[in-house]
Amino acid sequence: MPSGAIKRLRAAGERFRYGHSFAVRPAEGRVDASAAEAALVLLGPDGDASRELDDAARREAAGLTSLSSLTTQLAIDYLDRLARPIPSLAPAAGVQVVTSGYAARIAVEQEPARFMAPAELPVLASLPPMRNGRPPQGLLTRVVKATRRGFPAVRAVPAGVWDGFALLLTVRVHEVHPVGDVGEEARELLAGEVVDGLARFGWVLRLVDIRYGLEPERRAG
Repeated sequence: MPSGAIKRLRAAGERFRYGHSFAVRPAEGRVDASAAEAALVLLGPDGDASRELDDAARREAAGLTSLSSLTTQLAIDYLDRLARPIPSLAPAAGVQVVTSGYAARIAVEQEPARFMAPAELPVLASLPPMRNGRPPQGLLTRVVKATRRGFPAVRAVPAGVWDGFALLLTVRVHEVHPVGDVGEEARELLAGEVVDGLARFGWVLRLVDIRYGLEPERRAG
């Protein structure tokens, strides 16, 4: 049975992903490592796999300098779109979370069984082909939709593994991007459901690059 922290993350995530236009409240408090660890213990093997996925995603992200030119622009456009309804979303935090979700999908590609994923990973084959080297219209809308109700179909890893990964990512975001100043106002902690949604977005961006035969830019050596 999922812990209270995981349940709250899931429930809040449903509101964030399925709601309409509204301001997303900041986190009520910092999610610390000890609380996350207690939640992962209750997840059992899924919790163990989520720790490994978090570690692997961090290693992959450290080797990236950017996503592909296509998915970089999609990420920029989406983060810009979220700036008003989610004032607690610092640009650096958004980049960190999206990149982490993208890198996590790469990690699963390399060792699916390690993260309880099937050998044949799901993709987004339904995306229309490019025309004259240009992506289809409304691609960002398609990507965002794939992070919502259809996400379990492309998630690849079990729900518990993803929940644990999103929780660990929330801990790190709260550690690296604490409350700070934004002009004359204080920026508040980013809500866990936003972290989860942005990680999903990054995961789907990797599927976009796979669909169109694109790759991120990596550090030399």
